[in-house]
Amino acid sequence: MQRVKRRFDDLPSTKLIDFLRGKIQKLEKDKKEIVGVFGKTGAGKSFLINTILGETKLLPSGNQGACTSVMIQVEANMTDSDSKYIAEIEFITEKEWKEELWSIFSDISYKDRNDEDQERDDDDDEKISALYGKDGSGATLEELMDRKHFREIPEFRLSVKKIFLCDTAEELSEKITCYTRSDTQSDTFKRQYWPLVKCITIKVPNSKDLLEHVVLVDLPGNGDCNKSRDEMWKSFVGNCSAVWIVSDIARATSEKESWEILDSTVSLFGPGGECRSISFICTKTDDIEENNQKADARTCILRRNETTKKQVRDKFNKQKEMKKHFSGGKDFLQVFTVSSKEYQKEKHLPQEETEIPKLQEFLRNLNDRRTRSSDYVSGAYGILSLIQGAKSSDTRGKKGSGYHKVVKTLCKNGGVYKPKGKRERRMEINLNDSLASCMIKLIDEEFKRYFPNEGKRGPIREQIDTFTLDTNSLFGKNPKVSLHLIFLKTEETELKTKLICDLREKKKKIYCTLTESIKDSMRQCYIRASEHTGKDSLKRMKDELHHHMKNNNIFQKAKEDMLGCLINLKEHIVMQLKCKLQESMDLSLKTSNRSFFPDDVTVEYNKMKMCYEKLMGSSSTVQFTPRLDLHTKTTTFESQSGNGRKRVQVSTSITMLNPEIVKELTTHNRNPTYRLQCPKAGLFQCSSTELVFLMEGKGDVIYMMTQWDSSLLGSMTPAGPLFSIDCPEQSVRQLHLPHCMCDEKDDNLSVAHVTDGNMEIVQPLKTTATHVIVNITHLSLFGLIRNWFSFISVRSQVLLFLRPQGNRPQKRILNVILLPKNVPLCEVEHQQKGSTFIQTISNCTLSPRGKYGLCCELVPNSSTKPKSGQFDYDYSPNFHPTFQVFLDCMSGIENIRLSLLDRGSNDQRVWECLIPTDFEPPQINLINPNPGAEPELNPLLGAAFVDKYMADLIQKVPIPMGIADRLFAENMIQQEMYTTIRSAKTSQDQMRLMLDAVRSGGTVKYAFYKALINHYPYVVRDLEAASAD
Repeated sequence: MQRVKRRFDDLPSTKLIDFLRGKIQKLEKDKKEIVGVFGKTGAGKSFLINTILGETKLLPSGNQGACTSVMIQVEANMTDSDSKYIAEIEFITEKEWKEELWSIFSDISYKDRNDEDQERDDDDDEKISALYGKDGSGATLEELMDRKHFREIPEFRLSVKKIFLCDTAEELSEKITCYTRSDTQSDTFKRQYWPLVKCITIKVPNSKDLLEHVVLVDLPGNGDCNKSRDEMWKSFVGNCSAVWIVSDIARATSEKESWEILDSTVSLFGPGGECRSISFICTKTDDIEENNQKADARTCILRRNETTKKQVRDKFNKQKEMKKHFSGGKDFLQVFTVSSKEYQKEKHLPQEETEIPKLQEFLRNLNDRRTRSSDYVSGAYGILSLIQGAKSSDTRGKKGSGYHKVVKTLCKNGGVYKPKGKRERRMEINLNDSLASCMIKLIDEEFKRYFPNEGKRGPIREQIDTFTLDTNSLFGKNPKVSLHLIFLKTEETELKTKLICDLREKKKKIYCTLTESIKDSMRQCYIRASEHTGKDSLKRMKDELHHHMKNNNIFQKAKEDMLGCLINLKEHIVMQLKCKLQESMDLSLKTSNRSFFPDDVTVEYNKMKMCYEKLMGSSSTVQFTPRLDLHTKTTTFESQSGNGRKRVQVSTSITMLNPEIVKELTTHNRNPTYRLQCPKAGLFQCSSTELVFLMEGKGDVIYMMTQWDSSLLGSMTPAGPLFSIDCPEQSVRQLHLPHCMCDEKDDNLSVAHVTDGNMEIVQPLKTTATHVIVNITHLSLFGLIRNWFSFISVRSQVLLFLRPQGNRPQKRILNVILLPKNVPLCEVEHQQKGSTFIQTISNCTLSPRGKYGLCCELVPNSSTKPKSGQFDYDYSPNFHPTFQVFLDCMSGIENIRLSLLDRGSNDQRVWECLIPTDFEPPQINLINPNPGAEPELNPLLGAAFVDKYMADLIQKVPIPMGIADRLFAENMIQQEMYTTIRSAKTSQDQMRLMLDAVRSGGTVKYAFYKALINHYPYVVRDLEAASAD
């Protein structure tokens, strides 16, 4: 898609072009799943993340006196420097740090005035000490803001990110330590910058398997006093798809902090977020008595693990208030007992018993690269189809000045009080949450039912999933716009996916509406209350709050605000479905001015189409085994539809249908594209190609012959044409490919299934006298192959085409083409336009790579070239004459006798026919005497053109192998050169090699020019037009 995007860059701005630019840009964006990792200091979060990623020295860990003090997000390195370890450090602003220092000084001043049981704040002291050392003691605000303290981090003052690029994880870890961790036990002062850090993003190479679409975030437990850090913390918590609570196994159930973290954040990642699972991870399971024997140690560890898991689940089930926030799927809470040390050393446990592999598998499932790929391919396929189609808490019990400070701070901070200090782990007080809690409890159950994070989809999601434009039913009625309908189908899927994401995002805001509305209603009251000072100010603040709540209907307003948000959500969904799909329909079905599009996206379209079929087909189709009932002459199979599994029974009799040539996809330079309209379930055969399709229902099958890629075949060789097959309705369930084997019991035949440049060999279900039958799960490229070393004779055909020699109607050339029987005649006729097909007995039996000669009798002055030719068993889309009979005079001749002689069997006749000469000759066009065939060209002018535009041709010819095929068939280039050209990696390299080969002489250069005009006339036309200008 990047190539397509680059082609759009220079195009003029139109409504459709801008629309497609936006679609491609949106396709590249990736919303990642967030895993929030919480835990007490020393629980081993950093060590755990390192072990899961296989990076022992990525996040700084292991020092007992140090702890991670900032938010760290770890993701896969998807940049151009994808082999490097990258750290991006985002700082708070200089203004925010000054405000934080001012807040610290205000707290110190307040405590100095109120000496009643005031405690020094450990957090504040630690920040000052870490950044300033002894210089911070007794310094003023201005002294602490002096720029000399920030000399080593100019990025802080410039408000830009500081970036480290390192070759190893250990090097990166060493560089970021002072930005991530507080170290209270170091004897010497080394400036630490973590108090200024807002967040650190670490990008890890070679981790796409786990982190391509996932971000691991190491989060402090209770937010931050700094406003910007706190907002980022809340954003991360609210966006968590999964939450990991990490705790030392020895204190998993007794330690209060882990459970307090869970309790204090549950409203943010529950109904107010999008968390779909909680994992309680018990670490350090290897921490047992050293005197245990290895076998005893393993038993002891595993026994304690099972006991702890049960205890954690029991304790979680007792948290009634906490559990109310979730709809409670069976696997919503998972408990893991892990040992990072044992995973690395395997002293007592094998790796699988450390449960680190389970956490890695958890991330892989969340990463879900296949679904992301499916979404990308579906979107890209829709865009390319449109382009291609257009071109064809509680305050009771507090007393005294301490309580006064709480209420004062609460009013100053809009109803929120965040306690500081490590000595007493107190819960945050949020008056707005407390006021809204009575309403939230009343709506919680209904809210979870309509907006579940896990388990069932909910009624709103079900309505979105059920909505459809039903494009499948339109394919048969409107075949000319099938590509446009494919685009609309992918647009519908993409829009529904986006609406589901919108639903997740908006429901978080809706859930918080009650609290936010009350906060907004109380804002002016908080400001007034915070201004009360002096004697009895505490009482006056409380009275102010009570009076405002009593006389202002804040709860009614909150209710109306939430109802308004729900109505807006409904209108948003309806409007998106109506407007976006209407826009897509207008732009795709009413589009014009296709000249503004890129020259050709056929290559990209076909590649993306195969990817789409591979990804979508395997998920939407169920394997089945048709069963033949000999009494009723029917075939029965089971199929999967949108309404579940269904049994389909069809007659074994085959209905012959004439295909339609899809004119907009067929030119004289391109093989015909066929459409077979199958009206119902059953077996239907194409009268032109002899392909048979078993249909589970009505559908249009679109197919064409295409080129085999010899690099995929190895020791196999084609045994039939390669067909590109599609069915928009996905109703083809079995394919019957025509073969040309004389013996149906020949077990050398296999079916090649080619998708995305890879070939899968499929064993046939059955081989009949005429066809090889194979069950299919999704459509792409199918063809028959056999062992290259097999020389068994095959059913063949001799095809005759008569054409005039230039402007001389009395002189004719009879082209004699030897082909396997399963090459469709219509394909050969398409390439022989301008010639007359002579219908005669064509059947014979020939040996692959056998030598044959042609004898022409009863016609004087005739000559046959070559004297001997090889039966090449050819299935390329370009069919060239094996022999040519030059008939210089036909007057007075009634019949022509032709015989095919087997040179390997003493010229034994293997085919002969008598052709009357009274057939209707082809019409001669005086301007172009041979329409549809090659025009007569000037060899000197052709050679001069090639010499002049060699450099341009290297860049402009998109697929050179078609030209190379023709030159090789005409013996203009040798086998070795042909193989070298095919093995070149790019089209430019292939063209350079080919042009080097044609420099040798005028004949081969002229042959190249003719092949160029035949395959890419527009390239020649454009170059000549540019030269004329």
